[in-house]
Amino acid sequence: MPSSSMGSTAKPQTGAMATVTKGLFQKSLRDIITGIRANKDRQKDYMNKCLQDIRAEVITSDIRTKAVAIEKATYLHSLGFNMNWASFHVVELMSTQNVKYKRVGYLAATQSFGDDTDVVLLIPNLLKKDLASPNPAEAALAISCLGNIVTPELSQTLVADVYSLLNNHKPELRRRACLCLYKCFLRYPEALRPSFARLTECLEDDDQTVVQAAVTVLSELAMHNPKTYLPLAPKFYKLLTTSSSNWMTIKLVKVFGALTPLEPRLAKKLVGPLSEILETTSAKSLLYECIRTVVAGMTSQEKIVRQAVDKLKDMLEDNDPNIKFLALHALTFLLESHPRIVAEHKGNIFGCVDHEDSNIQYCALRIVRGLVTKKTLMDTTAHLMGAMVNADQRFRDELVWSVIHVCMNDRYALVTDFVWYLTVLADLVRVPSSSHGGLVGDQLIDICLRVEVVRESAVAILKPLLLDPSLLENTASNATVAEALKSIAWIVGEYAHFVADHDEVVAALSHPNVANLPPHVQAVYVQSLLKVYASAVAAHAGAVRPPPEAPEPAPAPFDESGGALALAAPGDANDDAAAAAAAAEGA
Repeated sequence: MPSSSMGSTAKPQTGAMATVTKGLFQKSLRDIITGIRANKDRQKDYMNKCLQDIRAEVITSDIRTKAVAIEKATYLHSLGFNMNWASFHVVELMSTQNVKYKRVGYLAATQSFGDDTDVVLLIPNLLKKDLASPNPAEAALAISCLGNIVTPELSQTLVADVYSLLNNHKPELRRRACLCLYKCFLRYPEALRPSFARLTECLEDDDQTVVQAAVTVLSELAMHNPKTYLPLAPKFYKLLTTSSSNWMTIKLVKVFGALTPLEPRLAKKLVGPLSEILETTSAKSLLYECIRTVVAGMTSQEKIVRQAVDKLKDMLEDNDPNIKFLALHALTFLLESHPRIVAEHKGNIFGCVDHEDSNIQYCALRIVRGLVTKKTLMDTTAHLMGAMVNADQRFRDELVWSVIHVCMNDRYALVTDFVWYLTVLADLVRVPSSSHGGLVGDQLIDICLRVEVVRESAVAILKPLLLDPSLLENTASNATVAEALKSIAWIVGEYAHFVADHDEVVAALSHPNVANLPPHVQAVYVQSLLKVYASAVAAHAGAVRPPPEAPEPAPAPFDESGGALALAAPGDANDDAAAAAAAAEGA
């Protein structure tokens, strides 16, 4: 007798019933997101468990279960989990007839496929079929996916199909086709030439979104080779004067920014439209693109340059650091052509040197270096020296380098007082943690060798640095001071006859902490010590013993006739006159 059914073991479900059960209890994407947020302490473990479930679900034959699994895998992929293992299942979803599931497959392919994905070789025919589909949704999915995963091979195979969509009666597909062609051109440049004529015709399309897409593509292409797109300038100009879209206007202005340096006549033509935009627009992005076009390619039109700089003044005073930086960046284009106009806003620029944002500081410093003249050198240097007090280490080094570079540029063309410059260099030696000690020392020696009249002042200015024992300490703030001290010791030793108090200098050069300096610096100290000591001995000897008396002149020799012969120094201009006077006295 068979045992009772109550005690029997239930058989596992198989086939369609198991699939239905699995789908019934399958977690949705919403459940996974909720679970990730609920397991904050062990999110990684929870996501690994979900990934294991997804691997089991994706092999099912039920298309709905497979779609939900791929949807969850795509989400986890966005969080950093690899889903290359599911590439073939993604292609399966892309090939389904149901647009709902096809969309999940195309989204997963867009996010996870790349040049090294093997299954990309399986999808050209699928994409070709969907691109030609009468269903606009399928064609749109295929275009969007192709634009993101395009490879040179896919572009070469499918560019003709995308090109044919430029003639589609649906504006949405024409717009997508325009944008997708740009990605195809980047991977397969040979496709641009046969497509160029039809692409430019899209600038006159009845639908404004298609025109915007065409402008976007052509503007990006023009950035690579602007000269090729000069013939399109009339069409671009017409669109610029009639456009009501800020986005399209920005792209058009950007195109003209690339074209105006190649065609000077465009600058005069654009003064009117750009001037109107500068006065009327409230969009910061459009305003900046107009200013950038003016300062980059329309510097010959002083009227609109001044108008652009006036707008930059408002941007410099804005509290938004991004806008402030963009204004400074635009001003750098005018440093060579219109330095006086830029100098009118010197106060705002100097204020940006002390800004907390490092990008703004460096950009402002670059402008300051470009504005320095002989008249403003001392004031500018004083401001930069003051900015070193609160600057961080990296920017402080940049300030030190800027001061030296401005002064030494073009063989000290801007320096009119070298004693003042020596004082500045002496102050730079004391800048803590500077990495330019060697450069400061080289400048000190160069000035003393070139300008003889400042040597005495140099010894007086540099001697306090030599006497300061804190500079001999082996600390991080004195990282490169030793290189500067080497040059200072050399100058004091070389011009020791200008030293007033030899005892102090000898004591400083023989200080015990000199042993903390590198060996090559100590060698210079020893050499200078001997020079200063020798100078001190010579000075002492001259003060104690009077100078020796001059010897009496030797008697003049006589010739045979008894007349004295005068001895003149070689090359003396009065040789003949002296000889005649001596002969007269003998007679």
